Amino acid sequence: MKAKVLWPLVAGLAAVAVASYAATGALSAPSSAAKSAAAPVKLSLWESHNAGPVQNSEVYLVNWFNRTHPTIHVSIVSTKASTKALAALAAGNPPMLAEISHYDGSFLNAHALLPLNPFLTAKNGLGPQQFYPAVWNNGAVGGQHYRLMADVKVSQLSYNVKMFAQAGIKSPPATWAQLATDLALIKKKFPSVIPMAYKDSSAHILPPFIANGGQLFAPGSKGTKADFLSPAATATFNYFRTLYKNHLMIFAHGSNIRADFGAGHIAVGDGTSAGYQKTLEAVHGRFPVGVFAYPNGSTGHSANIAQGLGFVTMIDHTKAEQQAAGTFIKWWFGPAQQVYWAEHSGYPPETKASAARMPKSFLATHPGTRVSMTELASKYTIPRPLPGSYKEVQAVLDALFFKAVTGQLSVHAALQQLQQQSDAYLSGHAQL
Repeated sequence: MKAKVLWPLVAGLAAVAVASYAATGALSAPSSAAKSAAAPVKLSLWESHNAGPVQNSEVYLVNWFNRTHPTIHVSIVSTKASTKALAALAAGNPPMLAEISHYDGSFLNAHALLPLNPFLTAKNGLGPQQFYPAVWNNGAVGGQHYRLMADVKVSQLSYNVKMFAQAGIKSPPATWAQLATDLALIKKKFPSVIPMAYKDSSAHILPPFIANGGQLFAPGSKGTKADFLSPAATATFNYFRTLYKNHLMIFAHGSNIRADFGAGHIAVGDGTSAGYQKTLEAVHGRFPVGVFAYPNGSTGHSANIAQGLGFVTMIDHTKAEQQAAGTFIKWWFGPAQQVYWAEHSGYPPETKASAARMPKSFLATHPGTRVSMTELASKYTIPRPLPGSYKEVQAVLDALFFKAVTGQLSVHAALQQLQQQSDAYLSGHAQL
């Protein structure tokens, strides 16, 4: 869908306000009579949720903002902003606000984004003390925030509580080794059931790798080398290779995992906190659904990667529009707004204040949200890597992990190729 051309500010008072902002860095306060005569600043927000509880929640919040901010009006356009906003900029009608993925290197390379720091550091702004570190640091480049997460998700595992009980499993596994043991018990008790379905995606491969002591970059390499020729990588690849070889897991994508899990064909389904609500819809009350965080690795702790879409502000807009966009972003992270978002969208709250205000009664009946909040609060949950070069590393990781686990390549050969290709991308010797 093509975004609507943003409406300019009306002449007169608005022009004076823009001039005042350019001169002083802050909008002048108009008289009450002039304020009532001014049209609201109109913003277009491009977001990628085209149906369901997430979009419904966002629409509700935008309407809430518009009711309480009569000088600003935000309109939602449902589209794939991560791929379409740059084309809109080239055509001369970019959105002021957009939600884009963590792969925002193309936006940065095109100098299409405005830094959010002026809004974050202004009076009543936002700061690191309010957010979980993995949320705050997601999208920060060289001390500048160009993207601030609009929604956040982490990887977690859903399980069929009834099957676990019937197989004699009394509690979710605390370690990856224990998970393997539990999956074997499921296979023995239910021969026709797939014990676990897993995603062959870097956001789901890297957490167990990190929990086993792996690192995104080789120590001392300053980001120019990967760390896949390591005991952590070998242990992680071999672990999943053994599960697959023993018919304890399969690879699948989110929608297929949820559908088969809901039909009782899968005992443990890999997913994210954002997909928990969809999992419940697929189950449709046929059995109780439990959720547990990714288990501990050889380091004695778990690990996770924060993912999700983030708010950005794009160039070629007036100062008044920029200021209005900053007002909306700051408002979005208010405790009441974040609690509503968490209760209705399926995403966990992103600030510590909103997490503290989540009703205990809600968390008692929504383990997906409760577990994801615990994961976000962990110091071992990190932002998804930002550089464009690491995007290429993750693509290679996905492909070679799949081949190693399914036996198309030996683990040794897959890791050798993975290290070689990753280093070529990270060092700049391979064309992106």
